[in-house]
Amino acid sequence: MKCNKKNLSWTDEKVRHEKELSLVKKSELKIKQLGFNLVTRNTYWLVYEGSGKRHVFEDAESLYKFCYRKRYKQAKQAKQPIFVVKQSSAS
Repeated sequence: MKCNKKNLSWTDEKVRHEKELSLVKKSELKIKQLGFNLVTRNTYWLVYEGSGKRHVFEDAESLYKFCYRKRYKQAKQAKQPIFVVKQSSAS
């Protein structure tokens, strides 16, 4: 996705723009599933976590990669088994 935008033809620019739009749409869905807030500005995207932590992204690809990593991390944590040890009340 990172390329010299000045050297692109009109059709290449249109294809790149459509790819960015699809990545942003996918990212919006994943961010909603994670419970984060997405704020869109003209040239960048802000993602706010529930704890108040803020992430700034200048291109759609880095935003999508962030969402993918967070979803993967969340799914990985959900798969970790939780062990409960019961204590016997023998006196």
